[in-house]
Amino acid sequence: MYGLSEQDRQIQARAREFADELIPFEDEAERSGGQLPADLIAAHAKRARELGLHSTNMPKELGGGGCSALQQVLVQEQMGRVTNALGWVAATPPSWLPAVATADQIERYVRPAINGEREECYAITEEGAGSDVDGIEATAILARRPLYFRESSEGSGEPWLAPTDGGSRPARPMIRGTADESGLVVPRMSCSAARACGRSG
Repeated sequence: MYGLSEQDRQIQARAREFADELIPFEDEAERSGGQLPADLIAAHAKRARELGLHSTNMPKELGGGGCSALQQVLVQEQMGRVTNALGWVAATPPSWLPAVATADQIERYVRPAINGEREECYAITEEGAGSDVDGIEATAILARRPLYFRESSEGSGEPWLAPTDGGSRPARPMIRGTADESGLVVPRMSCSAARACGRSG
């Protein structure tokens, strides 16, 4: 039978300690619909990084935790004890991205996401589509310049699943930056709707 190493137990203990620190904020998070003060979220995010609970799935050479799959599970198991409005500060940027990102994307998106300077969102849900990716109705339109997305969610570097107009499914993933980069214009969803989209790992 596979047991936990000392390193495994240490990260599990840190994650449990952090979850215990977050639990007192549950009532406030529920009453506010998940909208917590920015300074509180920033403090929690800083604490997650201090404890080595942020970007556990990312390579050490890029500043991530370089944790094993088991260690990631141990962390997320504890974060599951609190609502997402609190637990998401122990974020896991998309682990597939470093292998396919260009050097420029590594510097602009990956490293800042690992450092907690940028956020990402993996949007696969929209009203009426449920969690069925094939049910997405949003499309990406390239009309000369700029590139417009008809739907979006929160985040500053978002891998998108959206077919191009007239394109066939499955949808092609795209990476976008902030609205002032590359001429991107993005209508924003409400925070609560965006968070219903889920997160990547």
